[in-house]
Amino acid sequence: MGIQNWFNRTLMSTWFREISVIDNENLPKDRGSVMVSWHPGGLYDKMLTKGLIPGEQIYFDGMIDDESELDLIANQVANGASVIVFPEGESHESPKPKQIRDCAAKIALRSAELAGENKPVIVPVGIHYSRKYYFRERVALTIERPIEITGTIDELSSIISSEISRASHSSDNWQDRVLIWKARSIIRAERLRKNPDLKQRGSYGEEVLGARRVRAAWEWFAKENPESCKLLENRTKEHMSKLESFSLKPRYIDTRPKSVTNKGFLISIWWLCFAWSFMLGFVTLSAIIGSLPPFLAVVAGDWLISTKLSQSRRGAMKLYMSFVAYPIWWAITAWAFTWTLTSDGSPLAKFAEYSVILEFLFAVPSYAVFPLLLWWMPMAGKLQIKLQSKATIAWRRMRLWVMWRNPSFDWDKLCDEQSKLAVDLVKIGDNLVLPGDDDWVEPLAGMEDFTAVSQRE
Repeated sequence: MGIQNWFNRTLMSTWFREISVIDNENLPKDRGSVMVSWHPGGLYDKMLTKGLIPGEQIYFDGMIDDESELDLIANQVANGASVIVFPEGESHESPKPKQIRDCAAKIALRSAELAGENKPVIVPVGIHYSRKYYFRERVALTIERPIEITGTIDELSSIISSEISRASHSSDNWQDRVLIWKARSIIRAERLRKNPDLKQRGSYGEEVLGARRVRAAWEWFAKENPESCKLLENRTKEHMSKLESFSLKPRYIDTRPKSVTNKGFLISIWWLCFAWSFMLGFVTLSAIIGSLPPFLAVVAGDWLISTKLSQSRRGAMKLYMSFVAYPIWWAITAWAFTWTLTSDGSPLAKFAEYSVILEFLFAVPSYAVFPLLLWWMPMAGKLQIKLQSKATIAWRRMRLWVMWRNPSFDWDKLCDEQSKLAVDLVKIGDNLVLPGDDDWVEPLAGMEDFTAVSQRE
């Protein structure tokens, strides 16, 4: 189990560039738990929860075949272990959880019957992806507060469904979900403008908490003052649409210095040249050789095999094919490079006497070169990604400086519009007690966050 969790953590840290686990302290240490979550990411959901949530976890395939299996799992939970359950069953692309099955409620109630004084609890888990099936994106797991196990199977299933909805920041459609994140980014930019000591960009976990706060405030405001809420929603949509037409983000608007000089532009050029000077060489060549053929193999396999599968199953299938294709290809290319650099039969061997480097390489034994090249093949791909990121940031910064220096572009008007909108958004939140505040009280089990929102006196 330990090796599997280690493998899951290693793989996920490679696939995602940032992983956050929030509120680990909510996990009970003196009793078992039934952890429940929605199922938006297919295979990724299982690997993340297995690899990142600490404690002993029981294997559960998602289906209770008979009473003996139910008793076996419930008995282990009653004795202090934990089990991850995705009650929806199938993974999905919906912005909100689907109808759940009663398997989680059955396990919870049976384990509570079998336990002694330390009754197990239900722990909702929220899984939040920036973009699920994109390489090197971000993900956050939120561990919500434990819930006591009470009621009938139907009553407990209803509570679990509501808790999963709250933990996943459920929305009726993707437009509402995206709007919440856009409003969060405007509020963040405004707070950064007023307090420059804040980090330019918080962790993804902090962004998820910010989105939860905005969602709670927005739903409370929609209930208390629907007309004003609708007007504010339209203003937010119009402003974000304008920013997107210029390929801008809210945080770019308030970061323009009062005096624009050539220094920042030259620094951006330097970073762009620095990144590309390394990429246009052995790093890029190694990354292409080590990554392009297996990537094309995965794409071809996806096209041939997975076209009739759902999006989540296609993502899982591509991940499985990557497990096989990449290591095999890295071993092949490492062996080919080793032979080319160390074998007397290599075409490069005849040039060794003309080059000190080649002469040195041919003198090194192959058993020392092969492990080094086997390590280098995946590392070249990761280094290429980092250099590409540096180059992209530098290019974006250059574009911003060009726009800042363009007299026909009315930055002041854009800043003024965002400032007024941000002030109105911040004013709503500052007058409310929201998730994350010191005086925040969690809502009752099965209730949404907005039901616990209150105005400050």
